[in-house]
Amino acid sequence: MNFLEKHSDTIYFLRVNVKTNSKTQAIVNNGSFLTIYLTSKPIQNRANKELTNLLKRKLKISSSQIQIISGSKTKDKLIKISFLENIEEEVIRKRFNQK
Repeated sequence: MNFLEKHSDTIYFLRVNVKTNSKTQAIVNNGSFLTIYLTSKPIQNRANKELTNLLKRKLKISSSQIQIISGSKTKDKLIKISFLENIEEEVIRKRFNQK
């Protein structure tokens, strides 16, 4: 299984495992999911907001195009990413610095 799943030409699903309260932000590819290290604590939705902002910067999209489908209160999350135009999977991987 892969961390990135294509649903249509403009919609992808991203499987992530979030590690909160880290010293620095980082994204690590673990094959079937991405481990994303966040600096904020999982209090009052701060970690989810930091996750959305990090994905927004990496993918160069607006935060309204990112939706947490499942796992809003857990460390394992399924995130729906909607692009405004067709985009290839390799372009997304390059934005995460993955091959």
